[in-house]
Amino acid sequence: MLEKTILWRLKMHTRKFLIITLLCLVALVALGTVAAQDKQTIRFGTVTGAFVDNVNRLLVEAFQAEHPDVEVVIEYLPGEDTTASLTAQAASGTLPDVVFTADLYIVPWVQNGIILDMQSFAEADEDVDINDVYPIMLDLGRVAGDPGLYMIPSSYDVVTLYYNKTMFEEAGAPLPTADWTWDDLIASCSIIVENTGNFCLPAASHNWWAWYVPWIQGFGGSLLADDGVTSTLASPESLAGLTKYVSMWTDLGINQPLDFDAGGDCFQVGKCALNMTIAGLMNGLRSLDPQPFVWDVEVIPTLPEGKVTGMGTYGFAVSANAQDPELAWDFVKNLITPEIQKAVALDYSGTPLLQSMAEDADILNRAGPPDNIQAFTENGANGILPTYYPGECGSLYAGQIQSEINDAFQAAIIGGVSVEEAFTQASQNIQDCLDMTVEQ
Repeated sequence: MLEKTILWRLKMHTRKFLIITLLCLVALVALGTVAAQDKQTIRFGTVTGAFVDNVNRLLVEAFQAEHPDVEVVIEYLPGEDTTASLTAQAASGTLPDVVFTADLYIVPWVQNGIILDMQSFAEADEDVDINDVYPIMLDLGRVAGDPGLYMIPSSYDVVTLYYNKTMFEEAGAPLPTADWTWDDLIASCSIIVENTGNFCLPAASHNWWAWYVPWIQGFGGSLLADDGVTSTLASPESLAGLTKYVSMWTDLGINQPLDFDAGGDCFQVGKCALNMTIAGLMNGLRSLDPQPFVWDVEVIPTLPEGKVTGMGTYGFAVSANAQDPELAWDFVKNLITPEIQKAVALDYSGTPLLQSMAEDADILNRAGPPDNIQAFTENGANGILPTYYPGECGSLYAGQIQSEINDAFQAAIIGGVSVEEAFTQASQNIQDCLDMTVEQ
C-alpha cells in the first residue's frame, strides 16, 4: 500500500513538473516572440554589383558596430524602372528607411517625394564633417534653387581616361600624357585602328552626357542659355563640338561602330584601346585573372576651351518613409567617414571624396594597376555636373530630353543625317516642350 502511495505521489509530482515546465516553455517562447517583435530594424534598400557590394558591406558593418541591437534588413531595389517603383512605395508609405540613389535620380526623386533633405542632419552631426567633402560632389545631391542635400555621395567620381597600354605599344602609337589634346589622342587612335584593326572608344557610352557635353562646352557651347529655359543645343559652338565628337564614328571611323558586337565590354575584352569612366572600374579590371593587358589612366585630353569631363556618382539617402530618420541618417553618414572612404579606396572601388584625404600616403601608394592612380583626383579640377532642365521635359537621363538627344545621335552616326540637321531638330523639340511646361 505504501509503495502504491509513493508511486501515485511520484506520478502526481511528475505530472505537475511537466505541466509547470511546459508552461514555462510557453512563457519563454511568448517572451521571445515579444522581444523579437520589439527589436528595432532598419530597412536598407540598395542594389548589387561589383561596384557597390563592398560599400554595402562596409555600411552595414559600421552601422551594426554602433547599433548592435538594431537589425539591418537588406532589400534589393528593382533594376528596371526604379523611379516608378519607389514612387509607388512612397505613395503607400512603404519605402525602405535608407535607399541607394545616384545623381541621375536626385531631381525626379525629390519631385516625387522619395528622399528626405539631409542638410540639417549633416550640419548638426559632430561625428562627420560635411565641409570636408568636395563641394562639387555634394552638388550632385542637390536641386537647383533648393538648399537641401538629398544624397551622400560615395566617391570622388570623375570620368577619367583609361587606356590599353599594351595595344598602344603594339601598334606603335604614342601613349597618352597629361598635356595631350584630343587631336593628339585621335592621332594615336588612328594608328591603332590602322595597325591592329581594333577601335578607339566603345560605342556603349556614345550618348552619355558625361562624354558628349564636355565636347559641347569644350568648344564654347552649352545645353541651356543663361536664362535656364532656352535650349542652345543647336548654337554654332554646340554644333561645332558635336560635329567633331560625332566625326570619330563617322568621318574618322576610329570608334566602335554602334552595331559592332565586341563580345562583351569593348575595353575589357581588348577590342577598344580606350574607355572614359569613373574610378569604380578599377576593381573590375584588376579582378580579371590573368590580366589580359597592361592598362593605366590619365587625365582627360584638352579641347579648344580647355579640359572638360563629366562627374557623377552614386550614394545613399534617408527615405521619405524612414521610421526613424535620425537612425537612418546614422546609417548613411558612415559613407563619409575617413574609415569607410579609405576602405573604399584601398579596395579600388572609388576615390576618396574627403579633401583631407587627398594626400593620404596609403591611398596614393596603392599598387598598380593603375600606376597613375592620382589622375582621378587631379582630373577633378576639370569636372562638370549634368545640366538641370526645368519643367516636365525630363533630363539628360530620362524623358523627352534624353530621347531627343539619343535620336539625334542615332540619326547623325548611323542614319546619314548631318549633325546640324539632327541636333537642330532635337533642340527645337526640346524648346517646344520647355515653352509648354515652364512658367515664363
